[in-house]
Amino acid sequence: MSDYDDRPDWRELDRRRDKSKLYGRIEEKGQKKERPKDRYQAGRVKEALDRLFMGKKGTIEHEKLYNKIHSTYGSNRFVSTVRKYIEEYGLPDDISALLLILDTKEQDIVCSGIEKLKELYPNLTSRQQEDARRKLSILAMTDKSREVRNVAGEALEEVKETAGKVT
Repeated sequence: MSDYDDRPDWRELDRRRDKSKLYGRIEEKGQKKERPKDRYQAGRVKEALDRLFMGKKGTIEHEKLYNKIHSTYGSNRFVSTVRKYIEEYGLPDDISALLLILDTKEQDIVCSGIEKLKELYPNLTSRQQEDARRKLSILAMTDKSREVRNVAGEALEEVKETAGKVT
């Protein structure tokens, strides 16, 4: 007899392969493998829901106008862009945009921006709080308007007290 007679036949080899975890198992008819979740699609759905709950501030128009505040900073269109943003959406909840808005040199906008900054201050990171204190300090010392200097000085004292209580 030869060595070839001891070998299993092809059917036996196929059965062994089908049982192997390496090759996987044959699925029963009608049963599909569960696919992994599409993380990209899940992220898009989450983003859409977040935008929906943001209301007007979740729209593309808001995003464009918000970005325009940053892009027009330092130009002659900056104040008009800020006014348009405030008329449509109110003061921003974002500290970076709010600090830019405090540079408009428009007394009414700056004073309302300072009040908004005082509201947001306790929830800011330590770096953002430091930036806010610096901005208020600069406004309190250098602004041309006496009212802005007074409001900024009072706000600076309030946020320093808040910082003193937390630390």
